[in-house]
Amino acid sequence: MVSTRLSQTISLPKPAYPQIVKAAHAGGTVIVQVVVDEDGKVISAHAVSGHPLLQPAAVAAAHGARFSPYKLSGVPVKVTGIINYNFEAQ
Repeated sequence: MVSTRLSQTISLPKPAYPQIVKAAHAGGTVIVQVVVDEDGKVISAHAVSGHPLLQPAAVAAAHGARFSPYKLSGVPVKVTGIINYNFEAQ
């Protein structure tokens, strides 16, 4: 597996702001680490940091992201990367 930063996003869904988080007026950035397959689909995602109430929404949104497949010598490869989701306190 090749480790690289993902920069060629095709689609990056916005996370739904959880109702319980609105009540707590929580905000900040959630960093989600993803593994992307040869077709550009996210095959796994987990939160690395961020407010615990925001992490599930960010991870769920990350699962819907799509990326341009990376290639080494013309062969598609699996890659890992980071997605930053910024939440403004509401």
